Amino acid sequence: MTTSPQIQTEQNAQRLFNFDLPSLKKTGNALPELADSSTIQRVLDIASGSGEWVIMAAQASPHTQIVGIEGNAQLVDHARALAQAQGVSNVSFTVMDPFQPLDFADGSFDLVNVRFIVGLLPAEDWPKILREFVRVTRPGGIIRLTENDLPITSSSAYANFGGLISDALHITKRSFSPHGRLLSVTPTLKRLLQDAGCQNVHQQVYVTNYSAGMEEHEEVCQYAARAYWLVEPMLVKTKVKEQPDIEQLYQQMLTEMQSPDFLAVALYLTVWGTKA
Repeated sequence: MTTSPQIQTEQNAQRLFNFDLPSLKKTGNALPELADSSTIQRVLDIASGSGEWVIMAAQASPHTQIVGIEGNAQLVDHARALAQAQGVSNVSFTVMDPFQPLDFADGSFDLVNVRFIVGLLPAEDWPKILREFVRVTRPGGIIRLTENDLPITSSSAYANFGGLISDALHITKRSFSPHGRLLSVTPTLKRLLQDAGCQNVHQQVYVTNYSAGMEEHEEVCQYAARAYWLVEPMLVKTKVKEQPDIEQLYQQMLTEMQSPDFLAVALYLTVWGTKA
């Protein structure tokens, strides 16, 4: 398993999860926890990657302008091409480091959306970047965080591979875990938003069941297989396991995911608050 520099740099781990995409694709509701999204006209998506969430959300809300920022120029090019191919015009993608001071004026957006960024930056940097996300949100606007911990699964290889990732992120100080066995990001989200100055902070739990035979099985397993393949260099670099053992575990994981007995559930948490 080798990682193209076009997809990942040594400085950033791969985005691990996309558990909200099947629901968005099925329901067409990008912000299901909000009772009224009529005042949201301009949205910023942080670390937009190859643009899946932005494009699907824009298709669901054609009167909303959605801006995706991503530090990887190749991914931005891919997202732009995908949006053009699908005829989605209410989106734009910009090459910009999402975890540095943003090149936007204060109050530029009605909502800032932050999905599954655990592992992409040191845990100690979260308070600083959240303050920046608050800065570019208008007064009364919303900052929205979505994260999860490791999936719950019957696959020993899938669970063990996730454990290696958790250990590696703990070693590199990119998780919130005190011991490395979990990512421990979900319990911190509400406090992080409150400390960043957000008010009326709420949270909503969502569930994606992608066991064998479930509608989401193939799509989510493909996401997981790609993400776990791309983090292999990080696992080798942090020496959580030898490369041949990682290769073998990965192949076992792929096999077990296709078993008719495969079970897997992801619980993910969305936390949102308003800027005073």
